[in-house]
Parts: sequence; C-alpha cells; structure tokens
Amino acid sequence: MVKSAGRRPYFSYWGICAIFIVVGALRGATAPVSTPDVPSDRPRPIEPPHKSAQAGTRLTLLLGLNILTYGQYGYNTAVTLPDGRTLNYTGKQSSSGGTVLIGTSITPPAAFRRLTVGLTFEVGGLESWTHSVIPSGATPPFSEDNLNRQIQRNSINGYPWRLSISPYVEHELGFLLASKVRAGYQYWHQSGSNSGVFPVDSTNSAVARYNVRFLHNSHLIRLSINNHTSLSEGTDTNSSPKKRNSGFVRQAGLLVGTNQTVMLFVSFGPAWSF
Repeated sequence: MVKSAGRRPYFSYWGICAIFIVVGALRGATAPVSTPDVPSDRPRPIEPPHKSAQAGTRLTLLLGLNILTYGQYGYNTAVTLPDGRTLNYTGKQSSSGGTVLIGTSITPPAAFRRLTVGLTFEVGGLESWTHSVIPSGATPPFSEDNLNRQIQRNSINGYPWRLSISPYVEHELGFLLASKVRAGYQYWHQSGSNSGVFPVDSTNSAVARYNVRFLHNSHLIRLSINNHTSLSEGTDTNSSPKKRNSGFVRQAGLLVGTNQTVMLFVSFGPAWSF
C-alpha cells in the first residue's frame, strides 16, 4: 500500500497539543501564589521628636548683691616716721562685707547649651577699716590707735577697695522646682589701698605718713539656682511655635573657696535668645 505524499499523520497534531498542555501545567504549578496582606498585630514604634531645651544662644544681663560675705584678706602697711625711717608690717585679717554686682553671661546652643560663661563687676568689699593694720604682738614706735582712727576717717571719704572683675564658668546639673541647678568655678581678685598721715603720739607735735595695701583673692566653687521666665513668644506663618527671644532671669547661689571666703549672692535681669 502506498501512502499519500501530501497528507501528514494524525499523531503529529495531537503530540504538539499535548506538549503545550504539559508545559502550561508545569508553569502553573511553579508560579508563586500571591496572598493578601495580613495586618500585623504589633504596632510600629513611634520615635518622639527631640526638642532641645534651648534653641539658640542666650545672653543675660544681671544686677544683684553679694550678701553675708566673709573672707580673709592680706595687708601690707608702710609707715614713714618723722625722722625718715620706714617700717613695714605684713599680716592677714578676716572680716565680713558685701558688694553690688553687675554682670553678664552667655550660654551657647546645641551640644554646649549646658555650659554658661559669665563675668561680674563687683563694687564694695570686706570691712578692712574696722581692723588693725599692725600685726598683733608688734610694738610699733608710734600710736597704733591714732593710725587706726585715721584709716577709719579716710574710709568714710573714699572706699579702700577697688572694682573687682570676677570671671566664672558653670555647668547645668539638672532641675529643681522648675529652676536650673548649676555648679562651676569662679575666680575672685580684689585689691585696695589707704594712705594719709596721722599723729605719732598724743601730743600731736609730729605726724607720720602711712600707706596700706589690701589684697583679697580666692578660688571659689560656685553653686547657683537659675529661674527663667519667657516674656515673648509668637508664631510664624506655618503656625508653629517660634523660639523665645526675650525673658527674665532670677538667680541665687553660694560661693565657697580659699582664704575662708564665703559669699551668698542674689541677682536678676533680662535675657535674650538669638
């Protein structure tokens, strides 16, 4: 039997169809199956926004008092007698006193906002005129009472202590009843002088010349409590709070240091942030 040349066998069509069916089934079995998103029972952590306690640099001006002040000062007394001799006496005395202070301080922003650097100008000093400028046990060849009385008279007309310039630096420790507690270091240096003439003895027949120099210096530990009240706070065009640009500061503290120095101070004044 002779087969027809233009006719294909039937199994070729069915074989091609079977190949396509098998390939489609295999692809459907290996394809990933998508599943609907299932909400998680665990909430996402929300990080609170961090706000610095101070947005910018703060400048403060202070006016106040050093009260209940006590300290030890040194003196150097030179007495020139009528015959030309000069006698020198050196010693130390302890006394109370007080000063009026005018100061300024600056607190930087960002990482250094806990650090404050300041400077005070002090007018006043220890009551040196109430103490003798001759060491105890000395036997001077002149009237010590006349010398002390003359020093007291001169102190009424002119204060013996000069202006003191006292720098300090302090670091914020924390809060106490909405006030900042700071601790730091302050340096005190104050000098003074008193000069004039006084009768050598009770006859008042001859006078001697005197010149007394005073020095009170101390390295101090500074502890202060600072309360800041905002005086102006507005909003910008986006209705978000603006940084405070002005306020009022109240301050009180204690200074303790070398040469038996103890000072209690209070001050107040305006503050600006920029």
